[in-house]
Formats: sequence, C-alpha cells, structure tokens
Amino acid sequence: MEDFGKRIRKPAHPRALFLVILAALIFGIYYNTLDNAPTNWDDPALFSRPTIHKISADNLKKVLSFHPGATYQPIRDISYMIDFSFWGKKVVLGMHLHSILLYYLMIVACWAFLLELFQSFDIEEKKCFIWATLSCLIFAVHTVHVECVTWLYARKEPLLGIFTFLSLWSFIKAISGRRYNYITSAIFLILGILSKPTALMIPGVMLAIDLALYAKGKGKAYWRTRLVVYIPIIIIVAPMAFRLISMMSAIGGIKPYHGGSFWTNLLAVSQIMASYIKLISLTINYAADYPVRLYADPNLWQAWAFVTVNIIIISSAIWAFFKGRYIYSIFVGWYYVFLLPVSHIFPISQILTDRYALLPSLSWCVLLGYILSRLWEMRIGVRWLSKDFLRLVSVALLSIIILSYSAMTVRQNDIWQNSQTLWEDTLAKYPNSSPANVNLSVIYITQGKYKEAQDLCINAVKQVPYDYMAISNLALAQMMMGQYDNAIHNYGQALRLKSDLSKAKLGLANAYWKKGNFINVYRMYEDMVTSHNIDKISYGNVIYYRLGYSAWKLDMREKALIYYKKAVSLGSRSPMLLKDLADSYTSMGKIPEALDCYKKAGSIAKGKDLKDYVETRIRMLSHEPTCLRESHN
Repeated sequence: MEDFGKRIRKPAHPRALFLVILAALIFGIYYNTLDNAPTNWDDPALFSRPTIHKISADNLKKVLSFHPGATYQPIRDISYMIDFSFWGKKVVLGMHLHSILLYYLMIVACWAFLLELFQSFDIEEKKCFIWATLSCLIFAVHTVHVECVTWLYARKEPLLGIFTFLSLWSFIKAISGRRYNYITSAIFLILGILSKPTALMIPGVMLAIDLALYAKGKGKAYWRTRLVVYIPIIIIVAPMAFRLISMMSAIGGIKPYHGGSFWTNLLAVSQIMASYIKLISLTINYAADYPVRLYADPNLWQAWAFVTVNIIIISSAIWAFFKGRYIYSIFVGWYYVFLLPVSHIFPISQILTDRYALLPSLSWCVLLGYILSRLWEMRIGVRWLSKDFLRLVSVALLSIIILSYSAMTVRQNDIWQNSQTLWEDTLAKYPNSSPANVNLSVIYITQGKYKEAQDLCINAVKQVPYDYMAISNLALAQMMMGQYDNAIHNYGQALRLKSDLSKAKLGLANAYWKKGNFINVYRMYEDMVTSHNIDKISYGNVIYYRLGYSAWKLDMREKALIYYKKAVSLGSRSPMLLKDLADSYTSMGKIPEALDCYKKAGSIAKGKDLKDYVETRIRMLSHEPTCLRESHN
C-alpha cells in the first residue's frame, strides 16, 4: 500500500486532480439516487433481518458464522450493519451515500491496478497514465453500473470490485519482485470472496497476467516458484467454490440444463457470453432484467452463430498473445473469466443482468481508453490539418462518450426511484421479463389491482414455468378475488416446486380458512407451530387463533382453549383479534375469558363501531352470563 501512495503522489498534481475530478463526476451523476426508495427486489430482506441492524458482538458472531442454505458474505453484511448503526432513521439515505463512496473507491482501485498493469509491460509512464485515466473515466460513468450503485441489495458488487482490483494490484507488484505483496494479494482475495463469491474467479485473471508477464520475459524461474503461489490459492478457493455450488444446488438455485443436457447447455452459455458484449457496448436502454430467447438446439443456425462469435474473439486473443499484444489478451481473458460464474455453466435464475456486467465491462472501457489514448498521442503530417487534429478528435470523442453515458446513467437512476417505476419501465421495454411481471404483481396486489396482478403472474409463468414466486403470487391474487379453488391449486403447485416456501404455506392455509376447510387449516397451522417458533413472528397470534378456532370446529375443545390462550398472550395489541377471540370464548361458554378479551379490545380500540360493539357485549355478558352461557352451550 505504501507503493500505491507513492505512485499516486508522483507526479502529484495530475493524479491528485484526477481523484478530485473523479469524485465530483461520480457524486454528480449519482446524486439523484439519494432520494430513491428501496425496491421490492430483495431490498426488504435488509429491513427484516435484525442481525444487521446493530453492531454487537452477538450480531457479528452470527454474521461471521456459516449458515446452511445461505451464501457466506460477511463483509457485505458488516457494511449494512454500519449503515443501520450510524444512520438510524435515515438509513436508506446512508446506504445510498455508502454505496456511492464504495463505487468511488472501486474506481480508484481500478485506476491503481491499470497503472500497475500497464507499467509492468514496459509501457511509458505518461502513456500508462493517459490510457488508465481515460479507461477509468469511461468505466466510472458506464450506465451498466447503475444497478450496482443504486440498488441497495447490490452492495456486494462495489465491494467485490474494490477487493478484486486491490488483489490484482498487489499480485502484479509481487511478480515484480516485492514477494511480501503475495500476502496482501491473498488477503484482498479472501476479503473479495467474503464480499461476493464471484471473487473466486480472481485467480483465473492472476494466471492470465502471470503467463503474459512470463511470455514478456519477466520471472525466469516460472514453474519452480509458481507452485508456491498457486497451491495456497487453490487451498483457499476450492473449498469455497465447492460449498457455493453445493449450497446453490441444495436450495434450488441451480436450474435445469438449457436444451436438456450439458452439451446443449454449452450452446446457451456461448450465446450468453456473446449477449453481454451487446449489453456492455451497444445498449442505450438499460433495464432491471433482459429476457433472452436461448438457442440451445444444435439444429438451429443461431446457436452456431454465437459459437462462431466466441471462437473469433478467443482466437484473436490467442493470436494477440503470440504477437506480443498481451494487454488485449489479458482483457479478453478478463471478460470471459468474470462472466463464467453467471454464464449458465450452472443455470441460474436470470440470464442477463446489469450487475453481472460490472467487472466484465472493464474490458470494453480499456479498449475505448486505448483507442482514445492512441489518438491523443498520434500526430499527422497533412499540411491543411493541424498536427494536433487527432488530439482534438480524441477529446471530442471522450466528451461524447462521457456525456452520453452520464446522461443515460442519470436517467436510469430515476428509473430506480421506486419499485413501481423500476418494474413498469422494465415491462415497457421487455414485456416478457419474468422478474418484472412478478415484482410488479406484488405492487398491484397491495394496490388492490388483483386482475392486473393475475395477468402479470400468468405472463411470468409462461416465460418461466418453474418460477414458484410467480405461481405463489398468482395464487394470492386469485385468493383476493375470491377464487379459492384456483388459489389452493396454485399454492400447491408453488410448494411442489419449493416445499419450504413460507409465503405459499401461509397463503394455502389462508385459502383453506376462507373456504372453511378446517381440517386442512388445522393440519397446516399445527405443522407450522411444531416446525417454527411462532411466538417470535408478527402473525403468530393469528395462527394460534385460527388453530384454536379450527380445533373447536373439529370438536377438540381442550386444544382450542390452549391455542386461544396463546393467541391472547401474543395478540394484546390487536383489538380486532381480541374481539374475535372474545366472540369465540362466548360461543364456547367461557364468559370470564370472553369478558377479559372484550375489555382489552375496548381499551385499545380506535374505531367507534368497534368500541360500541365491545361495550354492548360487555354489558350483555355482565348482566346475563347464565342465559348466554346456556344459549351458547
């Protein structure tokens, strides 16, 4: 890190000026994210997870512990813990500021890495500075990064970037002779993995850089010393990779092979790799999701067209390597290495998304930076043109690129204003986007637009038949419209796809309740009570009440009274629930219990109708308890 500081200060003024300009540029283009609301796309998980809401020894222990069925990303979780502890009620604003700061630090780390990389290949220092600076300016404003900065749940992306660049920066310095930097490189690698598992791919880029430097003539005793370097890396990476794949497989994160087999799936992988080139370099309308038709049939010419594109690119990198164009080869390798985990070698939910393009997009930015830096350096001898004409062309092109990306970025930030603006925009651009249909359906359900929500869910299921969340939301919309049989059927379908989907279990039990099917209501709620700690969840009182009511309807009076008692203890702040409990107690002839519940309900009731009802019932029970007891018995 000492060398990094020296390199930033020498020469001091251009580099210090760049850091200031970079800070102003990044804050300027992301300023309009500060009032953005959390979206309903995983952000709720941050606010419903008490472990990250306060810095404490117990919470840190939980965050640093492995949990079955969950990715291990403690650095990301600790960063959220800092936000909740520091910002309090303004935590959303704090999260946005924190993400912008991390993004700035990522670009600075990228700049340090590029300077070190270019200089390691004996490129003149001034040319290194221009190339790295132009590349980082373009990288900083690229619109494909909006999701990584604006989406609260995407905090892991800039953290991954910071540690990736620092690990590779240290690795290059270690190859240059400062062997202690292997230790700092390994530390940054581990921190990257603890931020996001995609950092497991960093050693692939290390190997590409190492081979290129060896071919350049640096590091003569290559194979004798590299085992000492790569064996510890493998020891770090291999177990983490195995755990990640096993975890994803166990929780259903790995989907069926495209086309039905491993080999047909490779055709889809080839198409996805090529599609990210278009996303990074040619897209002007970015979105939260991009539905893509995958050509995984070997009989389709489109499948082989994508294979050909990848063969051409990889062949060009191999040719460049043997021609001594090492930087080009490294960044082609960079693109493929960091896309590999999301290329559907192991199929996952989303085919194409902006956040997966964060690190791969550097290859495009370095290419543009190279072209612009070459134009800046070139002089022409045409009499009627200034010798600095190409330098002006370089400045003009850079200005167009920066202004275009910046304008698109600011516009995309506004699209992320809230959940509704995000998903309505995505559907306007890509009507068949499954995540957009599903997440917008949730919003419409909360707004009472049940028919519109049902249509969205049906469209989502058509695109992805195994999308259990779409099926579960479809069932919810149908239940709200009174289509209980349809809701029961679809909740069953969702649970067949994901047996532990708690929303579907609760929804199915609720649908049975609405239908008056007390046998299934009792069976499902009793299963929840025995398998979960219902006392600690907000709707536990409702579950106990319904369990008790179902038990009473099924002639299990003693069990009903036990569950009612639990409901009373948990529902003391719910006047309607207390009123329902009191009515049930009255029907069972348990007058003292009924009076107690009515009095509690009356003491916290706010509506006049409820207050009047409760007072009337209290008067009746107080004056004629025997009569009522007999009538209800």
